[in-house]
Amino acid sequence: MRTLVKHHAIRLGAVIAALSLAAPASAQDVGLAVHGGSLGLGADVAVALNPSVGFRAGGNFFPFGINFTASDVNYSLDLPSPQFMVLADLYPTGSFRLSAGVMISSAKFELTGQLDGPVSIGGSTYTPAEVGNLTGTLETRDVSPYIGLGLGNPAFGRVGFFLDLGVAFHGRPQASVTVDGPISAAPGFQQDLDREIQDIQDDVESITVYPVLSIGISIGLGR
Repeated sequence: MRTLVKHHAIRLGAVIAALSLAAPASAQDVGLAVHGGSLGLGADVAVALNPSVGFRAGGNFFPFGINFTASDVNYSLDLPSPQFMVLADLYPTGSFRLSAGVMISSAKFELTGQLDGPVSIGGSTYTPAEVGNLTGTLETRDVSPYIGLGLGNPAFGRVGFFLDLGVAFHGRPQASVTVDGPISAAPGFQQDLDREIQDIQDDVESITVYPVLSIGISIGLGR
C-alpha cells in the first residue's frame, strides 16, 4: 500500500510540475486552497490559463474512522488515505466553477470489527477469544472519475471562500473479511464467515459513488 501511495504521490508531483508549465509564465496565475470536508483535510495548487479555464492538483488526508453495523457486528471503517485529485476547472461566470477529473487513492477501505462481547458471524455466535482480530477491506477503483461544481477561483484574487461539491465514481465495493483466532480453523466456520462477508456486500454494493464536500479558503499567489 505504501508503494502505491508513493507512486501516486510521484505522479501528483509530476502533474503539478506539468500544470506550472501549461502556459507561458507571463500568462499564469497561481493559487493555493486549503480545505476540509468529506475527504478529510487537504490542499490544492491551482493554475489558471485564463479567467475561464484552470487546472488543479491536490491531496487529502482523512484522520477519522466511520462506524457502521452489519449482521450485528459493529465495524470501524477507515477511508483510503491519502487521496489525490487532478481536475480541470471551467468558470462560466465569476467564481462559479464546473470541475471534472480523477480521484486517485489506495482504493481500500479498512474494516475493523469491534468485539466487546459475543458476536454473531453469519448467524452463529462466537466469543472475542474465539474470533481474535476481525479485519477486512472494501476494495474499489484506485482511479475514480470525478465531476462537481463549486465556488472560488484560487488562482485569482487574494484570499477568498472555497467550496467543492461533487461525486467520485469508485464503482461497486468488493468486501473481504478475515479472523486470526482459533475459530478460523474450525469446521463450518468458513461458511459462517462467507455469510458475514455477503451481508456486508449486500449493505455496500449499491454505494458506487463517494460524495465530495470541501469548504475552505483560497489564497492567490499571483504570477
